[in-house]
Amino acid sequence: MKTYHEALKTGVKTLLIAIACLLPSLVFSQSKTPGSVEYLKFCNGISGLTLGEDISQIPAYKLAYLDNDDKPDADSCIRYQYKDSSLLVQGDSLLLDAIGFRTYKNKIVNIYLFFKMTDAYKILGDFLKAYGPFTGRPNNYADIYNWDTSALNLSLRYQVKTEMGVAIFSSKHLESEIAANKPAVILKDAYQSFSVLY
Repeated sequence: MKTYHEALKTGVKTLLIAIACLLPSLVFSQSKTPGSVEYLKFCNGISGLTLGEDISQIPAYKLAYLDNDDKPDADSCIRYQYKDSSLLVQGDSLLLDAIGFRTYKNKIVNIYLFFKMTDAYKILGDFLKAYGPFTGRPNNYADIYNWDTSALNLSLRYQVKTEMGVAIFSSKHLESEIAANKPAVILKDAYQSFSVLY
């Protein structure tokens, strides 16, 4: 016959095993639930745009070069404006000015949401509701709010001088790839510059 302590140990072990088995499903379901930074990681973008997505998946008529500039930037990235006005409506009373994104080797590295300062606190409210409390502020006096995950970062910034604000979703994996290839890009540019002389 088992003693009370042996029965208690067996019950605790059974409970711990059950919790260990259920924990992954609880964590996964939390990532799909708005209100936490894990939800940001799960969404991996906004408004039908996904970080890391190949732009060949986006219909060409929905794309235009940002500022009509088709040249790669210093990081060898191309910048686009997303031309789907239905996605500018974010919620009942929030209208974005524009949606843009930047690609590296045809993959979306950054997604930009541009908005007027009058909508700044609506955007902040929407992000707090969707992604939970921000994970950092680089400066308590600047209007910059960051949500940081292992896979991506979201930074909300207000430009008081221009009366505009921007929210930037960034893929950490692709930004690391750009940084790793940066010396090669600089060398290639320097080589091309010198080759003009000969």
